[in-house]
Amino acid sequence: MKPAVLDYPKSNNLGDYVQTIAAKMLLSEDPISIDREKLNSYSGPSACLIMNGWFMENPKNWPPSLQITPLFVSFHINPTVAKQMTSPVSIAYMKKYEPIGCRDQYTTELLIRKGIKAYFSGCLTLTLNRENFIKNTNQPKSILVISVLERLKPKRVRWKNNCNLVILGSKWLKYPFKNIKYQRAMRRVDRFLMTQPESVINRSQIISNPNISPSQKETLAIDQLQAIASAKLVITSRIHSALPAIAMGIPVLFLSDGLSHINQSSRLKGMESFLRMEKTKGLKNIKLEHILKPKIGKEIIATSKIGKEIIATLEKAVRTRFQ
Repeated sequence: MKPAVLDYPKSNNLGDYVQTIAAKMLLSEDPISIDREKLNSYSGPSACLIMNGWFMENPKNWPPSLQITPLFVSFHINPTVAKQMTSPVSIAYMKKYEPIGCRDQYTTELLIRKGIKAYFSGCLTLTLNRENFIKNTNQPKSILVISVLERLKPKRVRWKNNCNLVILGSKWLKYPFKNIKYQRAMRRVDRFLMTQPESVINRSQIISNPNISPSQKETLAIDQLQAIASAKLVITSRIHSALPAIAMGIPVLFLSDGLSHINQSSRLKGMESFLRMEKTKGLKNIKLEHILKPKIGKEIIATSKIGKEIIATLEKAVRTRFQ
């Protein structure tokens, strides 16, 4: 049975590929890749698939085909599809392969309520090692800002066919107020960065051209991890920029403005002990020297009880299956 990892041909989020890189680094042989959104139609060779990450855009394509034996670890069910992902058919499928290792406490609690054995495994990206991505130890370290406050930024309201006029009108009326809120938060970030002596590098976790090949996206994800490994501090609102930094021992300031909705907060539940979460209104009270003492880095994760359990569980779950 071939080892397999998830692929995301239509994704524009480097975070998906960062998770796949973490999965690959725990394997002793090259895996095959399987499209997350087409698991039910997979007809290739029998594969043991590391079933990690965000599930999923198309829950109608769940559960996977019989050619796939899943290894559930770092698994997240988003509230937007929780009903479909916990249908009787899905529950029966997951019970067949329990216990389910969950990336967050929200998913853990959801599955336990459905009678499925589940545990909090944390994210596979917590197993990443800085040594695998550091390119130049003499490179000047900067503050790396990655995709801050993207969830707070309102989307422009555009007319679509068959659009509900009431909903469209409501969004149109709310847009200016949401945009003011976003702009004020960004000014707080800018003021904070202007007071720091270190240089600032801005990057995005979102791929500008989502139509490039999966291998090109993975190359971009590796480049992102190399930038994180060389940073003095990472400021972000993206968990898959924050967690790799934490694993590498790089201090992280996680800005949580705009992440209070259940669709976002569910992804963070259980990660509070790893992330230094702040609202932008609190930036004026933060001193850089305090941030630069990592709240938790891989070396701290490895010496804390919960950290030891998470890393040991993740590595054992994957390596034991594929030995």
